[in-house]
Amino acid sequence: MNKTMKTIVYREPVLRRPYLICGLPGIGYVAKLSADYLKTQLNAELFEEVYSPSFPPYVLIRKNGIVELLKNEFYFWKNESSSEHDLIIFSGNVQAGSPEGQFEIVEEILKLATNFGVSKIFSIAAYVRQQSIDAPKVFGAVTHQDLIPYLKKFGVDPMEEGSISGTNGLLFGHAKLGDIQSICLLGETPFFSRQVVVDAKAAKAVLAVLTKMLKIKIDMEPLEKQAKLTEDFVNEVEEVSRRAIDEMQKAQEREVPRYYV
Repeated sequence: MNKTMKTIVYREPVLRRPYLICGLPGIGYVAKLSADYLKTQLNAELFEEVYSPSFPPYVLIRKNGIVELLKNEFYFWKNESSSEHDLIIFSGNVQAGSPEGQFEIVEEILKLATNFGVSKIFSIAAYVRQQSIDAPKVFGAVTHQDLIPYLKKFGVDPMEEGSISGTNGLLFGHAKLGDIQSICLLGETPFFSRQVVVDAKAAKAVLAVLTKMLKIKIDMEPLEKQAKLTEDFVNEVEEVSRRAIDEMQKAQEREVPRYYV
């Protein structure tokens, strides 16, 4: 491991057969929003921070003027209401900016997962479409063949081609090397969301599936309101784009044709 990577451990929770949820920033912020919303709703507690030299070279300034470093974080939640699994939630405000850095972060996550005896990993990502999406579907990929029926049980369509990039995908794949069962849930999001939209609709679709898999309940109403704002914004962008195209077509039709002899 790169000796300049820094970790800060605030506590060592004792967890019962935990599952690990991973959601870092990516297209449409589908993964990050899903993970952040889940940890907020569950009041998950921070127990470790990771700082890497592979993170981009800038810091964030919050509204109160206080600096925030780029970091990844581990949270835990103890399921006191049933005998089901406790959770570790891995999120953050950035992904590593180099392949070497992403492999290093994945190594750190899997080391922690092994130490806590994690038996299953749920990674979240975006499934990019080239068109608008009214009701996002959730697609899935798995590390072990016997998980395919599990996906279908929750109405998740298995992916049959493509790739999953970044730490969200790399972790999911490398879990297989450690023989940790892993599922990646991908929420449908339109292509242009990579630039302008935090896609709350896609995050809501993913969380609806994930919470059923985890056998937990959270309040989805705040996310539904955010999803409605997302939908209104997308509709407005599409309307502006449509009008612009219409105006360009009309302008072309008004042009006087030129004849050459």
